[in-house]
Amino acid sequence: MNQRPLYCILLAAALAAMSLAACTSTEISAEPGIQAPQAVPAQVDVTASQEEGDLEEVSVEQDPSELKIEIEYFTPSQTEGPFYPVQMPNDRDSDLVVVEGAEGRAAGEILVFEGTLYDGSGRPVPGAVIEIWQTDDNGIYMHPGDSDSSRRDVNFQSYGESETGADGRYSFRTIMPGAYNPRPRHIHVKVRMDGRELLTTQFYFSNDPNAGSDQIFAGAGEEVSALIMEIEEGRDSEGTSVLIGQRDIVLRAVLSE
Repeated sequence: MNQRPLYCILLAAALAAMSLAACTSTEISAEPGIQAPQAVPAQVDVTASQEEGDLEEVSVEQDPSELKIEIEYFTPSQTEGPFYPVQMPNDRDSDLVVVEGAEGRAAGEILVFEGTLYDGSGRPVPGAVIEIWQTDDNGIYMHPGDSDSSRRDVNFQSYGESETGADGRYSFRTIMPGAYNPRPRHIHVKVRMDGRELLTTQFYFSNDPNAGSDQIFAGAGEEVSALIMEIEEGRDSEGTSVLIGQRDIVLRAVLSE
């Protein structure tokens, strides 16, 4: 038997086995300039293990007692005047510029009038009702006793109420009161709570030329500064140009423990 063909067959089989082993090896030898690929860790979805609703929103409400202020003044009382509404309007919310059912809005410069109600201990008072009433842009009250009531702006609410929040804040959207000569421009304010009347007063505006000769204004004496609002120009939440007046009310009575 010729041994040469058999030898060639065995040699070819051995070479084929070596080539197959090289192809299936898990080791990859890096050639110059080539880096062996690195294993890439699987990305983890951090929300995958959390079902919807597992995360609860935590609301931290500040204790109103932490909002206590140092008392610098008490708001002095003033006369109610003759034009407190005889009959309350059906619409008595805190926006006096728009009357429910009216065709237009009130004439005059819009005034955003806001502040905080504090008691005699300096703590904010929640749940109180702040009432305001005032003249329209023509200087006329919503009252049958006003001699010029036929010219009253029916698109102006004239009277409004705002309930203080947990932080004691109140806010009104009204207009700059029309001139009511010889008196300075003013807004009447009354504070009620649990059926009790806690304060009746009037708020004025800085640099009013009629203030110096007004006996009611002067009657507040040295405390009159607590009744004066400084006015700034600004914009409301709708982007409308408005006047902004800030005046806190500080009661003499201590209502909180």
